[in-house]
Amino acid sequence: MNSNNETTTGPPETAEFDVREFARTAHGNHRGTLDLGALAEEPLDTESLRLVRALRDMERATLHRVRDRLVTATHKDARVTALLATWMFERFWIADALDAVLDASPATRDLPPSDGPARSVLAERRERRGPVARSLIANITGAQIVAEHVTTGLVDEWITQAAYRRLAGVSPAMAAIINPVVEIKHRHSRFLAEEAERRLRRSARARRITRRALRHTAWPLGSVDRSEHERTFFEHQVFGDRSGRAEAHRIRARVAALPGIRPRVASIVESRLLP
Repeated sequence: MNSNNETTTGPPETAEFDVREFARTAHGNHRGTLDLGALAEEPLDTESLRLVRALRDMERATLHRVRDRLVTATHKDARVTALLATWMFERFWIADALDAVLDASPATRDLPPSDGPARSVLAERRERRGPVARSLIANITGAQIVAEHVTTGLVDEWITQAAYRRLAGVSPAMAAIINPVVEIKHRHSRFLAEEAERRLRRSARARRITRRALRHTAWPLGSVDRSEHERTFFEHQVFGDRSGRAEAHRIRARVAALPGIRPRVASIVESRLLP
């Protein structure tokens, strides 16, 4: 046991995800490959467009998420920070592609406003702290907060990928637009899964910190700042029917399979996805 009260088990693992290759093959502007004309033949309904907007807003919020990470010890981790730069770049262009879908859909003008009062949940109180307060608390936590960041990021990827798959199932036109996005996001989740697995296995303290975060996080990440009605819409649209509940159950199983993340914590995550 070291001075940070960490428990390390087994030899250090060798990272397999090639961050340099990831940066070299980053996906940029998608507009040249989007068949937006097909949306005129298969126009999206209001509910689908509202989900497009919700996902666009989540991708746009990436800069704020990275800001919150970089005021903590995560900024000292060269491997994670190297990933974040390309991750931000790819999410920016995913948001731009979703903007193009919204612009090409006349029904977008009929969408209800996305702003409104936020949901008040006591368990999410820690997420409402400002960046200065979060920075102070995170720096007390130390380097093990990196495990929390990559694990919550991984769970968020699983959740948003479920939403993207729901969109891809709306029509062949949307599948042609969304399936490449899902492939891009699979690379993100592959890196995060590798990092979460390694860091959680190495440290008992990292596991405790991460379990606490998973119990109190608003899903998807950033939802704590979204309006109550938009959060409720997302939950119903993505996880509200039989197939959605099956997706939530699969996410619970994947969370429970992470090193040291207990079944009860995974059940809490699942319960907070369901309407």
